[in-house]
Amino acid sequence: MKKVLLLLAATMMMLAACSTGNKVVDAQRAEAIKGLLESRQYVVMVGSMRPLSAPTVSVSQGQKMIIRDGSVSCYLPYAGSGQNVGYGASGYKALNFSSPILDYKVEYPKPDRARVTFRVDNGDDNYRFHVEVFMNGKTTIDVDPRGRDAISYSGMIHGLDILN
Repeated sequence: MKKVLLLLAATMMMLAACSTGNKVVDAQRAEAIKGLLESRQYVVMVGSMRPLSAPTVSVSQGQKMIIRDGSVSCYLPYAGSGQNVGYGASGYKALNFSSPILDYKVEYPKPDRARVTFRVDNGDDNYRFHVEVFMNGKTTIDVDPRGRDAISYSGMIHGLDILN
């Protein structure tokens, strides 16, 4: 009986030690993510998109949204319909553009996530971006264009060093 209790106590101590190590790593990751969001220097690598009236679809590698130096560069696919779509020589850029960011805000509604909101006017359409970033790096981007269907993307947040 003593051996069982001793073994149980040793197991509990090992689990507690492992748990403490994970909390330190999680806290460091959370601080790194907060630093990226506050500095406005990050990239979200997208793995899937969810159009308004269609199922989730995987996207090809290299689809991303880059936030750098007060502007956003989007290289994202788009699927949806337009309610107020212009036409002519300019051509629709969809979500492939670089434009200055308007009204960038970071909030922390819960300890395990951040919410970033901003607007963009790229000359073709006005967009509202709602970016939900979990402290494990998982990220959801909801894009609401003024004249087209909304669309969502899922991916992971990284520092700009991943682009090199």
